[in-house]
Amino acid sequence: MTGKVKPPHANRGVLRKKEEEKSQLTSMVDYVRISFKTHDIDHIIQNVLHINREFMTEEPRGFYGYIGTWRMDMIKVFYSAPDDERGTLIELSGKGCRQFESFLECRGKTWFDFFQDCLNEKGNFTRLDIAIDDKKTYFSIPNLLKRVQKGLCVSRYRRVDNNGSNQIEDGSSAGTTIYFGSKKSESYLCFYEKNYEQADKFNLSYDDLEKWNRYEIRLKSERAHSAVCALIADRNLKKIAIGIISNCIRFVEEKGEGDKRKRKTSPFWLKFIGDVEKLQLTIEPKKDFYEKSRNWLQNSCAPTMKVILEVDRVLGNSRLLDVILNAEEGALGDSDLLNMIFNAKLQDKHEKMLETFLTPIHEMVV
Repeated sequence: MTGKVKPPHANRGVLRKKEEEKSQLTSMVDYVRISFKTHDIDHIIQNVLHINREFMTEEPRGFYGYIGTWRMDMIKVFYSAPDDERGTLIELSGKGCRQFESFLECRGKTWFDFFQDCLNEKGNFTRLDIAIDDKKTYFSIPNLLKRVQKGLCVSRYRRVDNNGSNQIEDGSSAGTTIYFGSKKSESYLCFYEKNYEQADKFNLSYDDLEKWNRYEIRLKSERAHSAVCALIADRNLKKIAIGIISNCIRFVEEKGEGDKRKRKTSPFWLKFIGDVEKLQLTIEPKKDFYEKSRNWLQNSCAPTMKVILEVDRVLGNSRLLDVILNAEEGALGDSDLLNMIFNAKLQDKHEKMLETFLTPIHEMVV
């Protein structure tokens, strides 16, 4: 290839073009969990998520001690037994956040409005992740790790963990991740090279992708709930981003006082923190439901389907496209593949998937 390409459109952290032209440093809500003491799941779905439950699917299993789930792909609501004080739990993963943003956008609402709705219903935030995407790459994460190892990081955290990958052929890096703080604590940071993750996901060459760092603020329990309250009060990310990143880690120069806490902050870190202060919460709505099922079809089933299609071609069976365009009940021709597809029995979950695909967002909002 003649030049670097932008990472493919992933479910998290992808900007609209006009937004990308404004800034290379953006932030998003990347994970949310909110618990409610109530067992009235209909009320939570309709008055907090504002989604018509008819478009959600019930599953007789849950997580975190809950016994069942109502879900629309990655938008999930867990419920507990009537005598279980857990009540209900909303969980939005990274993909779930992007999907839920399509409902927020349709209603003309923001994450701040949603957070306020949750608090109005006495919701307790048990997890909040904020992702900061850096397409400018203010610094190299491997070099940042080297600074940590040289003792040039001043931090309130007591430990730093890291992991990385390398290519067998030449030993070059295939991605580095740094964790500031313990994963078991109520607050920790995760810095990693997102472009390598995307290359692996889409089976692309590392060399062909533009640089892309991601910095994630991961909050749990009381820290998560307090952060949401601060977000609602300020309606921007400054308190969270600066209060956690700037106050918890700082990189200093190698030369200076013996006590590194008294040394000057490194210029690259000052520049980064200065731009973090300007962060605004952005969204990337995606009506991209059931992507996992499509990916499974593409990766696991499509090769087998292609084999059957090739057999049909070699044996001179009906041309697939012609038969599809002219297909009627009982007139599928002699294509094995077509007969498999047209004779497949759809389960309730498949019917629900189809309905969700074909229904405009505004018709699913309540």
